[in-house]
Amino acid sequence: MRSQRSASAALTAAAAAIALLAASPLAPCRAQEKPADKGATVQAAPPANKDWPCKQILVEQISLPAVWSGPPIDSAQWREDSAIAGLVAEIAARKTAIEAAEKTIEGFAAAAGPDKNARLTALFAGAFETLNRERSEVIEGLMRFSRKQKALASKIRAENATIQNAPGASRPEQPEPADNPAVEKLQWDIRLFDEGRQSLTYACEAPTLIEQRLFALARSIQNAMD
Repeated sequence: MRSQRSASAALTAAAAAIALLAASPLAPCRAQEKPADKGATVQAAPPANKDWPCKQILVEQISLPAVWSGPPIDSAQWREDSAIAGLVAEIAARKTAIEAAEKTIEGFAAAAGPDKNARLTALFAGAFETLNRERSEVIEGLMRFSRKQKALASKIRAENATIQNAPGASRPEQPEPADNPAVEKLQWDIRLFDEGRQSLTYACEAPTLIEQRLFALARSIQNAMD
């Protein structure tokens, strides 16, 4: 038979989880006011997006002029060229090391012929569109995760209040029943919340990593132009 100490430990954990929520980057974040230290300059999102969970300042889209000073890409029909479309998929993929992507770009440029600059421009247009879209999808996923974490935190608060207000909760000398589903559910939800908070630390790096990849690809493509 477990003692009231088990319930007390659960309540302490609940309080800690709620405190973590208050301290964690699940609060609204201001839009970017100046370029990031690494990678490309990005366009600022509207301020104080309440669903943005990361410490990094929220930005919605990578700015084209920040990563590209080559020819205009508006008319680049990269999807119509199967060779270019295949290369876009290859160099944009996270599983492709950036060094390997740069070598692929060099080989493509060497074999591009008299239309090299136009084909390289189309290659960049594809990479820009693909990585910008991927980054936006990651940001949307992070916001969905933030909403789920907030809902879970509210659930933890409610479960904590129910246990604290239950008959006998204020009498620590009274032993707790051998099985208390409410306490077990609270402990499980606290675990889920904490695991989610820890995974968020790594997930929040993804938009920046995508931005840095695009910056490196743009530099390599421009260096290969005449």
